[in-house]
Amino acid sequence: MSRTAKEIETTGLPCEAQNGETIQVVPKIDVTMFGKFTLKQEGMEVPHAVSLTGRSRRLWTLTAYLILNRNRGVSAQELIDLLWPEAENDNPLSTLQNNVSRARAALAELGFTHAKVIIHNEKGYYRWAPDRETQLDVEQFETLAKAALAEENMEKSVALAQKAVALYTGDFLTESAAEFWCINLNTYYRSLYTRLCRAAVDRLLKLGRITDAEKLCTGVIRLDPAAEEFSVFLMQALIKNKNPKKALEHYDYIASLYREVYGVSPSAELEAQKALAVQEIYGSETSEDDIHTFLLEKEQEPGAFCCDNNVFREIVNLHVREMRRNDTPAALMIVRLANRSIDPEKRAYI
Repeated sequence: MSRTAKEIETTGLPCEAQNGETIQVVPKIDVTMFGKFTLKQEGMEVPHAVSLTGRSRRLWTLTAYLILNRNRGVSAQELIDLLWPEAENDNPLSTLQNNVSRARAALAELGFTHAKVIIHNEKGYYRWAPDRETQLDVEQFETLAKAALAEENMEKSVALAQKAVALYTGDFLTESAAEFWCINLNTYYRSLYTRLCRAAVDRLLKLGRITDAEKLCTGVIRLDPAAEEFSVFLMQALIKNKNPKKALEHYDYIASLYREVYGVSPSAELEAQKALAVQEIYGSETSEDDIHTFLLEKEQEPGAFCCDNNVFREIVNLHVREMRRNDTPAALMIVRLANRSIDPEKRAYI
């Protein structure tokens, strides 16, 4: 891009002479917003991770917001409302200008060239690096995900989905996930990620690429253990891949997690996969050792026996049949326990 001497003097951008023309030399910037917020200029060995909490919270929030909205000018008032939504300030414009200066200085300290013009101000509107290319992971992810969902060819769709999933290393700006300007974006990207993975797993299973389906499900569960449908998919894939023991191990892990962390029992779908895994292992001819392992898999823990409704019903029916055979009378007793030190809302889910 050619520049006049006056334009170069105004912007301060690096340039070089070639064949009598002034050529702008502008390094590209790569930004990630999934998980950690990082910035990397072309030529840097590693990206710089910056925090959206602590003393520098406002200047990096300002930077992130301008990057997200870099295709338009952002007014000073919009930035003031973003950074100080409830505070009363006698001179908010001066405070904003101070934070912009601090952001430019911080970028310069990280090694970004001509940091004074990375955050550009023209007639009261701020823009991020209008004279250089910025590549943003969330935009790449969205483009790839939409292309994968629209692609009818299953192999091509899966290939696009795998590229998109590789970019999703965590939720959108996790440190600011609760901020009003992040909530909707966080929900949108998480929803798109879940929808993409659901479609990709379904296609991988249809294509017979069971191991790839396992890896994808494992990645989703690592990010969000509460995404139970992917535990169901994972157990399906493990059973299809002739690994029912690993499917049972995953069931034990996820069932324990749900009870201890969320206070809920596994769904009927997850229980069904457990039953299939058990049948796969013990449904055929088994040795005495296998039967012993199945019946006495682990030591009984002291205290009350905790189980879901389905297991409890089967236990009751077993005792009812035994009492009918022996003509033994019985009574049902219900005991309700509550810990008053636990918040009532949380206690309602236990």
